Amino acid sequence: METSSVNSQPPKGPSRPAEFPFSPEELVVRAKALFHAEQRKDLRGVTAEKTEDLRHFDVPAMDRIAAILMWGRSGSLLLASYLDGHDDVIMLPESCGQRLYDFFESYRSLPLRDKLIGYAAIDTTYPRFFEGDFAISPQQYYAAVQAILEVYGNFPPDFLESRRAFFLFVHIAYNLALGRRPASSRPLIVYAQHVWDNVMATHLVEDFPRAKFVHTIRDPISSCDGIFHYHLKFVEHHILLPYMALYLLADKDRPQSGMESRTRVIRFEDLHRDIAETMGDLADWLDLPYQATLLESTFNGIPWVVTRDGEAWTGRRLAQVQRHSRNLSRKDRALLFALFYENFVDWNYPCPKIFAHSIVRWTVFASLFLVPMKMEITGARVVFKRRILPSIRHGAILPAIRSTLAIGLCRVKIIRLVTSVFFRRYAHGATLLQVSHKR
Repeated sequence: METSSVNSQPPKGPSRPAEFPFSPEELVVRAKALFHAEQRKDLRGVTAEKTEDLRHFDVPAMDRIAAILMWGRSGSLLLASYLDGHDDVIMLPESCGQRLYDFFESYRSLPLRDKLIGYAAIDTTYPRFFEGDFAISPQQYYAAVQAILEVYGNFPPDFLESRRAFFLFVHIAYNLALGRRPASSRPLIVYAQHVWDNVMATHLVEDFPRAKFVHTIRDPISSCDGIFHYHLKFVEHHILLPYMALYLLADKDRPQSGMESRTRVIRFEDLHRDIAETMGDLADWLDLPYQATLLESTFNGIPWVVTRDGEAWTGRRLAQVQRHSRNLSRKDRALLFALFYENFVDWNYPCPKIFAHSIVRWTVFASLFLVPMKMEITGARVVFKRRILPSIRHGAILPAIRSTLAIGLCRVKIIRLVTSVFFRRYAHGATLLQVSHKR
Protein backbone atom coordinates (compact mmCIF):
# COMPACT_ATOMS: atom_id res chain seq x y z
CA MET A 1 0.00 0.00 0.00
CA GLU A 2 1.54 3.27 -1.10
CA THR A 3 1.56 6.16 1.33
CA SER A 4 0.01 9.57 0.82
CA SER A 5 1.52 12.56 2.52
CA VAL A 6 -1.83 13.09 4.23
CA ASN A 7 -2.30 9.55 5.49
CA SER A 8 0.06 9.47 8.46
CA GLN A 9 -1.43 7.63 11.41
CA PRO A 10 -0.35 4.96 13.89
CA PRO A 11 -0.57 1.45 12.49
CA LYS A 12 -3.55 -0.71 13.27
CA GLY A 13 -2.95 -4.04 14.97
CA PRO A 14 -2.67 -7.27 13.01
CA SER A 15 -6.10 -8.52 14.05
CA ARG A 16 -9.45 -7.18 12.91
CA PRO A 17 -10.16 -3.60 14.03
CA ALA A 18 -11.07 -3.23 17.68
CA GLU A 19 -14.52 -2.16 18.76
CA PHE A 20 -15.24 1.52 18.32
CA PRO A 21 -14.80 3.67 21.43
CA PHE A 22 -18.31 5.16 21.43
CA SER A 23 -21.63 3.66 22.44
CA PRO A 24 -24.50 4.13 19.94
CA GLU A 25 -25.85 6.96 22.07
CA GLU A 26 -22.46 8.67 22.26
CA LEU A 27 -22.01 8.34 18.50
CA VAL A 28 -25.35 10.04 17.83
CA VAL A 29 -24.32 12.94 20.08
CA ARG A 30 -20.96 13.14 18.33
CA ALA A 31 -22.60 13.16 14.89
CA LYS A 32 -25.08 15.88 15.91
CA ALA A 33 -22.21 18.02 17.13
CA LEU A 34 -20.30 17.51 13.86
CA PHE A 35 -23.30 18.54 11.77
CA HIS A 36 -24.63 21.16 14.16
CA ALA A 37 -24.21 24.02 11.70
CA GLU A 38 -25.84 22.07 8.87
CA GLN A 39 -28.87 21.20 11.01
CA ARG A 40 -29.50 24.91 11.59
CA LYS A 41 -29.32 25.89 7.91
CA ASP A 42 -32.05 25.85 5.29
CA LEU A 43 -30.69 23.18 2.96
CA ARG A 44 -33.85 22.58 0.94
CA GLY A 45 -32.29 23.91 -2.26
CA VAL A 46 -29.13 21.85 -1.87
CA THR A 47 -31.14 18.77 -0.89
CA ALA A 48 -33.34 19.19 -3.99
CA GLU A 49 -30.22 19.15 -6.17
CA LYS A 50 -28.96 16.03 -4.45
CA THR A 51 -32.37 14.40 -4.86
CA GLU A 52 -32.28 14.97 -8.61
CA ASP A 53 -28.80 13.46 -8.83
CA LEU A 54 -29.83 10.58 -6.58
CA ARG A 55 -32.65 9.55 -8.91
CA HIS A 56 -29.98 8.79 -11.52
CA PHE A 57 -28.94 5.74 -9.46
CA ASP A 58 -30.80 2.43 -9.71
CA VAL A 59 -29.95 1.69 -6.10
CA PRO A 60 -31.78 -1.66 -5.61
CA ALA A 61 -30.04 -3.06 -8.71
CA MET A 62 -26.51 -1.81 -7.91
CA ASP A 63 -24.41 -4.93 -7.44
CA ARG A 64 -21.06 -4.28 -9.14
CA ILE A 65 -18.32 -4.24 -6.51
CA ALA A 66 -14.54 -4.48 -6.87
CA ALA A 67 -12.78 -4.93 -3.53
CA ILE A 68 -9.05 -4.16 -3.48
CA LEU A 69 -6.79 -5.98 -1.02
CA MET A 70 -3.15 -5.45 -0.13
CA TRP A 71 -0.29 -7.86 0.54
CA GLY A 72 1.81 -5.77 2.87
CA ARG A 73 3.00 -2.61 1.13
CA SER A 74 1.86 -3.56 -2.35
CA GLY A 75 0.14 -0.59 -3.99
CA SER A 76 -3.50 -1.18 -3.08
CA LEU A 77 -4.12 2.55 -2.69
CA LEU A 78 -2.22 3.26 -5.89
CA LEU A 79 -4.44 0.85 -7.78
CA ALA A 80 -7.57 2.43 -6.31
CA SER A 81 -6.32 5.87 -7.30
CA TYR A 82 -6.05 4.80 -10.95
CA LEU A 83 -9.72 3.80 -10.93
CA ASP A 84 -10.87 7.02 -9.24
CA GLY A 85 -11.53 9.18 -12.30
CA HIS A 86 -13.38 6.62 -14.40
CA ASP A 87 -16.81 7.78 -15.60
CA ASP A 88 -18.51 4.63 -14.33
CA VAL A 89 -16.83 4.26 -10.94
CA ILE A 90 -17.75 5.59 -7.52
CA MET A 91 -15.58 5.12 -4.45
CA LEU A 92 -14.36 6.52 -1.16
CA PRO A 93 -10.81 7.90 -1.22
CA GLU A 94 -7.80 6.39 0.51
CA SER A 95 -8.86 4.11 3.41
CA CYS A 96 -12.17 5.84 4.15
CA GLY A 97 -14.24 2.72 3.46
CA GLN A 98 -12.12 0.12 5.21
CA ARG A 99 -14.18 0.04 8.41
CA LEU A 100 -17.66 0.02 6.86
CA TYR A 101 -18.53 -3.53 7.87
CA ASP A 102 -17.01 -3.29 11.35
CA PHE A 103 -18.92 -0.04 11.87
CA PHE A 104 -22.20 -1.65 10.79
CA GLU A 105 -21.74 -4.58 13.17
CA SER A 106 -21.04 -2.20 16.05
CA TYR A 107 -23.98 0.13 15.33
CA ARG A 108 -26.53 -2.03 13.54
CA SER A 109 -29.21 -0.94 16.05
CA LEU A 110 -29.09 2.67 14.82
CA PRO A 111 -31.48 3.82 12.07
CA LEU A 112 -30.03 4.46 8.63
CA ARG A 113 -29.78 8.23 9.08
CA ASP A 114 -27.74 7.92 12.25
CA LYS A 115 -25.47 5.31 10.66
CA LEU A 116 -24.78 7.52 7.63
CA ILE A 117 -23.89 10.64 9.59
CA GLY A 118 -22.34 8.60 12.38
CA TYR A 119 -19.85 6.92 10.07
CA ALA A 120 -18.60 10.33 8.96
CA ALA A 121 -18.18 11.31 12.62
CA ILE A 122 -16.64 8.18 14.10
CA ASP A 123 -13.06 9.42 13.76
CA THR A 124 -11.42 12.54 12.35
CA THR A 125 -8.53 10.56 10.89
CA TYR A 126 -9.90 7.11 9.98
CA PRO A 127 -12.15 7.51 8.07
CA ARG A 128 -11.59 11.14 7.21
CA PHE A 129 -14.31 12.78 5.11
CA PHE A 130 -13.99 16.48 5.89
CA GLU A 131 -10.27 17.07 6.40
CA GLY A 132 -7.12 16.57 4.37
CA ASP A 133 -6.27 16.85 0.70
CA PHE A 134 -9.47 15.10 -0.43
CA ALA A 135 -11.96 16.70 1.94
CA ILE A 136 -15.59 17.12 0.95
CA SER A 137 -18.12 19.62 2.33
CA PRO A 138 -20.04 18.58 5.48
CA GLN A 139 -23.00 20.56 4.14
CA GLN A 140 -22.99 18.67 0.85
CA TYR A 141 -22.74 15.31 2.62
CA TYR A 142 -25.50 16.16 5.10
CA ALA A 143 -27.79 17.30 2.26
CA ALA A 144 -27.02 14.06 0.40
CA VAL A 145 -28.09 12.03 3.44
CA GLN A 146 -31.31 14.06 3.66
CA ALA A 147 -31.99 13.37 -0.02
CA ILE A 148 -31.49 9.64 0.51
CA LEU A 149 -33.98 9.61 3.38
CA GLU A 150 -36.55 11.58 1.37
CA VAL A 151 -36.34 9.29 -1.66
CA TYR A 152 -35.89 5.93 0.07
CA GLY A 153 -37.37 6.57 3.51
CA ASN A 154 -40.51 4.56 2.70
CA PHE A 155 -38.66 1.48 1.51
CA PRO A 156 -39.13 -1.70 3.61
CA PRO A 157 -37.22 -1.59 6.90
CA ASP A 158 -35.55 -4.90 6.05
CA PHE A 159 -33.75 -3.11 3.23
CA LEU A 160 -33.12 0.23 4.92
CA GLU A 161 -31.54 -1.32 8.00
CA SER A 162 -29.54 -3.91 6.08
CA ARG A 163 -25.80 -4.11 5.72
CA ARG A 164 -26.19 -3.84 1.95
CA ALA A 165 -28.16 -0.59 2.12
CA PHE A 166 -25.65 0.99 4.48
CA PHE A 167 -22.75 0.05 2.22
CA LEU A 168 -24.50 1.43 -0.86
CA PHE A 169 -25.76 4.64 0.69
CA VAL A 170 -22.43 5.64 2.26
CA HIS A 171 -20.83 5.45 -1.17
CA ILE A 172 -23.75 7.20 -2.86
CA ALA A 173 -23.95 9.96 -0.25
CA TYR A 174 -20.24 10.63 -0.61
CA ASN A 175 -20.51 10.65 -4.40
CA LEU A 176 -23.48 13.05 -4.27
CA ALA A 177 -21.54 15.34 -1.94
CA LEU A 178 -18.68 15.28 -4.42
CA GLY A 179 -21.03 16.32 -7.22
CA ARG A 180 -20.25 13.40 -9.51
CA ARG A 181 -22.79 11.64 -11.72
CA PRO A 182 -21.52 8.30 -13.06
CA ALA A 183 -22.10 7.28 -16.66
CA SER A 184 -24.58 4.51 -15.80
CA SER A 185 -27.25 4.07 -13.16
CA ARG A 186 -25.43 1.00 -11.85
CA PRO A 187 -21.79 2.11 -11.56
CA LEU A 188 -18.95 -0.03 -10.29
CA ILE A 189 -18.19 0.60 -6.62
CA VAL A 190 -14.45 0.33 -5.91
CA TYR A 191 -14.10 -0.72 -2.28
CA ALA A 192 -10.69 -0.43 -0.62
CA GLN A 193 -11.03 -3.43 1.69
CA HIS A 194 -7.21 -3.64 2.01
CA VAL A 195 -7.03 -6.26 4.77
CA TRP A 196 -7.21 -10.00 4.03
CA ASP A 197 -10.38 -10.94 5.92
CA ASN A 198 -12.54 -13.97 5.15
CA VAL A 199 -15.43 -12.70 7.25
CA MET A 200 -15.50 -9.35 5.49
CA ALA A 201 -15.22 -11.02 2.08
CA THR A 202 -18.07 -13.38 2.88
CA HIS A 203 -20.29 -10.49 3.94
CA LEU A 204 -19.48 -8.64 0.74
CA VAL A 205 -20.43 -11.59 -1.47
CA GLU A 206 -23.59 -12.21 0.55
CA ASP A 207 -24.61 -8.60 -0.03
CA PHE A 208 -23.34 -8.38 -3.62
CA PRO A 209 -23.17 -11.79 -5.34
CA ARG A 210 -21.26 -10.32 -8.31
CA ALA A 211 -18.48 -8.89 -6.14
CA LYS A 212 -14.90 -9.32 -7.36
CA PHE A 213 -11.59 -9.14 -5.50
CA VAL A 214 -8.38 -7.57 -6.76
CA HIS A 215 -5.24 -8.40 -4.76
CA THR A 216 -2.10 -6.33 -5.16
CA ILE A 217 1.21 -8.11 -4.54
CA ARG A 218 4.85 -7.06 -4.51
CA ASP A 219 8.37 -8.43 -4.24
CA PRO A 220 8.22 -9.94 -0.71
CA ILE A 221 11.46 -8.23 0.36
CA SER A 222 10.30 -4.77 -0.75
CA SER A 223 6.86 -5.33 0.75
CA CYS A 224 8.23 -6.34 4.16
CA ASP A 225 10.78 -3.52 4.13
CA GLY A 226 8.09 -1.02 3.16
CA ILE A 227 5.77 -2.01 6.01
CA PHE A 228 8.49 -1.56 8.59
CA HIS A 229 9.94 1.63 7.08
CA TYR A 230 6.62 3.47 6.94
CA HIS A 231 5.52 2.57 10.46
CA LEU A 232 8.94 2.89 12.11
CA LYS A 233 8.06 6.37 13.38
CA PHE A 234 5.30 4.77 15.45
CA VAL A 235 7.35 1.90 16.86
CA GLU A 236 7.48 3.29 20.39
CA HIS A 237 3.66 3.08 20.43
CA HIS A 238 3.59 -0.30 18.73
CA ILE A 239 6.54 -2.35 19.94
CA LEU A 240 5.35 -5.41 18.00
CA LEU A 241 5.91 -3.65 14.67
CA PRO A 242 8.66 -6.06 13.47
CA TYR A 243 6.21 -8.90 14.10
CA MET A 244 3.48 -7.03 12.21
CA ALA A 245 5.75 -6.59 9.18
CA LEU A 246 5.86 -10.39 8.85
CA TYR A 247 2.30 -11.03 10.00
CA LEU A 248 0.85 -8.87 7.22
CA LEU A 249 2.60 -11.14 4.68
CA ALA A 250 2.22 -14.58 6.26
CA ASP A 251 -0.80 -16.52 5.04
CA LYS A 252 -2.24 -13.42 3.30
CA ASP A 253 -0.81 -14.49 -0.06
CA ARG A 254 -3.69 -16.76 -1.05
CA PRO A 255 -7.24 -16.13 -2.27
CA GLN A 256 -9.87 -15.60 0.38
CA SER A 257 -11.79 -18.80 1.06
CA GLY A 258 -14.14 -19.70 -1.78
CA MET A 259 -13.27 -16.57 -3.77
CA GLU A 260 -10.80 -18.08 -6.24
CA SER A 261 -13.04 -17.73 -9.30
CA ARG A 262 -13.70 -14.05 -8.62
CA THR A 263 -10.11 -13.07 -7.80
CA ARG A 264 -7.57 -11.10 -9.85
CA VAL A 265 -3.94 -10.33 -8.97
CA ILE A 266 -2.02 -7.16 -9.87
CA ARG A 267 1.73 -6.83 -9.29
CA PHE A 268 2.89 -3.57 -7.73
CA GLU A 269 5.79 -3.39 -10.14
CA ASP A 270 3.45 -3.54 -13.14
CA LEU A 271 1.52 -0.53 -11.83
CA HIS A 272 4.75 1.42 -12.28
CA ARG A 273 6.31 -0.30 -15.28
CA ASP A 274 3.42 -1.44 -17.52
CA ILE A 275 0.56 0.73 -16.35
CA ALA A 276 -1.35 1.00 -19.68
CA GLU A 277 -1.42 -2.76 -20.30
CA THR A 278 -2.07 -3.59 -16.64
CA MET A 279 -5.00 -1.21 -16.27
CA GLY A 280 -6.37 -2.16 -19.69
CA ASP A 281 -6.47 -5.84 -18.72
CA LEU A 282 -8.05 -5.00 -15.37
CA ALA A 283 -10.69 -2.74 -16.97
CA ASP A 284 -11.70 -5.60 -19.29
CA TRP A 285 -12.05 -7.95 -16.31
CA LEU A 286 -14.16 -5.39 -14.44
CA ASP A 287 -16.33 -4.69 -17.52
CA LEU A 288 -15.21 -1.06 -17.64
CA PRO A 289 -14.61 0.77 -20.91
CA TYR A 290 -11.00 1.85 -21.26
CA GLN A 291 -10.38 5.55 -20.53
CA ALA A 292 -7.28 7.70 -20.31
CA THR A 293 -8.13 8.43 -16.67
CA LEU A 294 -7.04 4.87 -15.84
CA LEU A 295 -3.47 6.14 -16.16
CA GLU A 296 -3.96 9.04 -13.73
CA SER A 297 -3.49 8.64 -9.98
CA THR A 298 -6.17 10.69 -8.23
CA PHE A 299 -8.69 10.71 -5.41
CA ASN A 300 -11.77 12.90 -5.82
CA GLY A 301 -10.19 14.03 -9.09
CA ILE A 302 -7.18 15.48 -7.21
CA PRO A 303 -3.69 14.07 -7.90
CA TRP A 304 -2.65 11.64 -5.16
CA VAL A 305 0.82 12.67 -4.01
CA VAL A 306 3.07 10.01 -2.50
CA THR A 307 6.04 11.00 -0.35
CA ARG A 308 9.05 8.96 0.70
CA ASP A 309 12.33 10.18 2.15
CA GLY A 310 11.76 13.77 1.11
CA GLU A 311 10.74 12.93 -2.47
CA ALA A 312 7.22 13.37 -3.83
CA TRP A 313 5.53 12.03 -6.94
CA THR A 314 2.15 10.98 -8.32
CA GLY A 315 1.33 7.90 -10.36
CA ARG A 316 3.92 5.64 -11.94
CA ARG A 317 7.57 5.92 -10.95
CA LEU A 318 10.11 3.48 -12.35
CA ALA A 319 12.34 3.81 -9.28
CA GLN A 320 9.62 2.00 -7.30
CA VAL A 321 10.21 -1.15 -9.35
CA GLN A 322 13.62 -1.60 -7.73
CA ARG A 323 13.93 -3.93 -4.74
CA HIS A 324 14.09 -2.02 -1.43
CA SER A 325 15.65 -3.59 1.67
CA ARG A 326 17.24 -0.86 3.76
CA ASN A 327 15.69 -2.21 6.96
CA LEU A 328 16.67 -5.83 6.27
CA SER A 329 20.06 -7.45 6.75
CA ARG A 330 21.44 -10.18 4.48
CA LYS A 331 20.28 -12.71 7.03
CA ASP A 332 16.78 -11.16 7.03
CA ARG A 333 16.60 -11.30 3.24
CA ALA A 334 17.72 -14.92 3.34
CA LEU A 335 14.95 -15.69 5.81
CA LEU A 336 12.38 -14.14 3.47
CA PHE A 337 13.78 -16.11 0.53
CA ALA A 338 13.45 -19.29 2.59
CA LEU A 339 10.01 -18.51 3.99
CA PHE A 340 8.41 -17.20 0.78
CA TYR A 341 10.40 -19.18 -1.78
CA GLU A 342 7.26 -20.23 -3.68
CA ASN A 343 6.09 -16.61 -3.84
CA PHE A 344 9.32 -15.48 -5.48
CA VAL A 345 9.16 -18.28 -8.03
CA ASP A 346 5.44 -18.26 -8.85
CA TRP A 347 5.19 -14.47 -8.95
CA ASN A 348 8.37 -14.11 -11.04
CA TYR A 349 10.55 -12.20 -8.57
CA PRO A 350 14.35 -12.68 -8.47
CA CYS A 351 15.48 -15.29 -5.97
CA PRO A 352 18.88 -17.03 -5.60
CA LYS A 353 18.67 -20.53 -7.10
CA ILE A 354 20.33 -22.02 -4.03
CA PHE A 355 17.05 -21.63 -2.12
CA ALA A 356 15.51 -24.30 -4.34
CA HIS A 357 17.26 -26.78 -2.01
CA SER A 358 15.35 -27.70 1.12
CA ILE A 359 18.48 -28.07 3.22
CA VAL A 360 19.35 -24.42 2.53
CA ARG A 361 15.92 -23.19 3.57
CA TRP A 362 15.99 -25.31 6.73
CA THR A 363 19.43 -23.98 7.66
CA VAL A 364 18.31 -20.36 7.21
CA PHE A 365 15.13 -21.05 9.20
CA ALA A 366 17.18 -22.47 12.08
CA SER A 367 19.28 -19.30 12.19
CA LEU A 368 16.20 -17.33 13.23
CA PHE A 369 16.53 -18.72 16.75
CA LEU A 370 20.14 -17.57 17.07
CA VAL A 371 20.19 -14.06 15.63
CA PRO A 372 17.35 -11.47 15.82
CA MET A 373 16.26 -9.75 12.63
CA LYS A 374 17.57 -6.29 11.85
CA MET A 375 14.01 -4.98 12.16
CA GLU A 376 13.90 -6.27 15.73
CA ILE A 377 17.21 -4.62 16.60
CA THR A 378 16.18 -1.31 15.02
CA GLY A 379 12.84 -1.37 16.79
CA ALA A 380 14.42 -2.27 20.12
CA ARG A 381 16.84 0.65 19.85
CA VAL A 382 14.00 3.09 19.21
CA VAL A 383 11.97 1.69 22.11
CA PHE A 384 15.00 1.88 24.42
CA LYS A 385 15.70 5.50 23.43
CA ARG A 386 12.12 6.78 23.49
CA ARG A 387 10.49 4.69 26.20
CA ILE A 388 12.83 2.69 28.41
CA LEU A 389 15.55 5.29 28.97
CA PRO A 390 13.11 8.19 29.70
CA SER A 391 11.21 5.93 32.12
CA ILE A 392 14.40 5.06 34.00
CA ARG A 393 15.41 8.72 34.17
CA HIS A 394 12.05 9.57 35.73
CA GLY A 395 12.23 6.67 38.15
CA ALA A 396 9.36 4.83 36.44
CA ILE A 397 10.89 1.38 36.71
CA LEU A 398 7.70 -0.62 36.08
CA PRO A 399 7.00 0.97 32.63
CA ALA A 400 10.65 0.40 31.71
CA ILE A 401 10.34 -3.27 32.65
CA ARG A 402 7.12 -3.62 30.68
CA SER A 403 8.69 -2.11 27.56
CA THR A 404 11.70 -4.43 27.92
CA LEU A 405 9.42 -7.45 28.26
CA ALA A 406 7.47 -6.28 25.19
CA ILE A 407 10.68 -6.39 23.15
CA GLY A 408 11.17 -9.98 24.28
CA LEU A 409 7.54 -10.76 23.46
CA CYS A 410 8.08 -9.47 19.94
CA ARG A 411 10.99 -11.92 19.52
CA VAL A 412 8.84 -14.82 20.76
CA LYS A 413 5.91 -13.91 18.49
CA ILE A 414 8.17 -13.68 15.43
CA ILE A 415 9.65 -17.11 16.15
CA ARG A 416 6.19 -18.62 16.64
CA LEU A 417 4.84 -17.00 13.47
CA VAL A 418 7.74 -17.99 11.22
CA THR A 419 7.83 -21.51 12.65
CA SER A 420 4.11 -21.96 12.05
CA VAL A 421 4.27 -20.69 8.46
CA PHE A 422 7.44 -22.65 7.66
CA PHE A 423 6.14 -26.00 8.89
CA ARG A 424 2.69 -25.46 7.39
CA ARG A 425 4.19 -24.82 3.97
CA TYR A 426 6.36 -27.92 4.18
CA ALA A 427 3.46 -30.07 5.33
CA HIS A 428 0.74 -28.79 3.01
CA GLY A 429 2.47 -26.66 0.37
CA ALA A 430 1.63 -23.06 -0.47
CA THR A 431 -1.68 -22.17 -2.12
CA LEU A 432 -0.81 -18.81 -3.62
CA LEU A 433 -2.58 -16.10 -5.51
CA GLN A 434 -2.10 -16.73 -9.22
CA VAL A 435 -0.69 -13.95 -11.36
CA SER A 436 -2.45 -13.91 -14.72
CA HIS A 437 0.31 -12.18 -16.67
CA LYS A 438 3.94 -12.67 -15.61
CA ARG A 439 6.54 -10.31 -17.02
